[in-house]
Amino acid sequence: MRLRPHHLLDILNKFGHGLQFTPHPYGHALHTVAAQVLADLDLEVEFVLGADAICQPCRYLQPDGLCADVLRRLPEMPSKQAYNDALDRRLFAYLQIEPGARMTVRAFIERLNAHVPGIEAICTHPGEKQEERLRGLQEGLRQLGFRKS
Repeated sequence: MRLRPHHLLDILNKFGHGLQFTPHPYGHALHTVAAQVLADLDLEVEFVLGADAICQPCRYLQPDGLCADVLRRLPEMPSKQAYNDALDRRLFAYLQIEPGARMTVRAFIERLNAHVPGIEAICTHPGEKQEERLRGLQEGLRQLGFRKS
């Protein structure tokens, strides 16, 4: 499975907050990928800078593999492609992995766990509070057995 690093963080955060993974109007596969990832932490993932398994069925994914959507929550309305690429570049650098790296979900989460707290300063999305992102990540890590509290 190919995944963007921030998508795995989004799954962990949403899981930690106890939110349901349901189909999205855009048609992306967050709900199905989350179910696969959470059911099998030994699933091997290739971490990519670009369209991944979540993006593939999305109505905004263009034939060239680029996202045509924009972030309407921000005044300048940047493209999601540019925003997500920049976010994932920061995550790759912070976690000291390269695009194309392959590892299990478990190995990625173990690496991530060593950077929590801290990583929330990089991966908090517009309109989200860093302390809420941190709480979701910590609780997701706890529920998956990577943290005691």
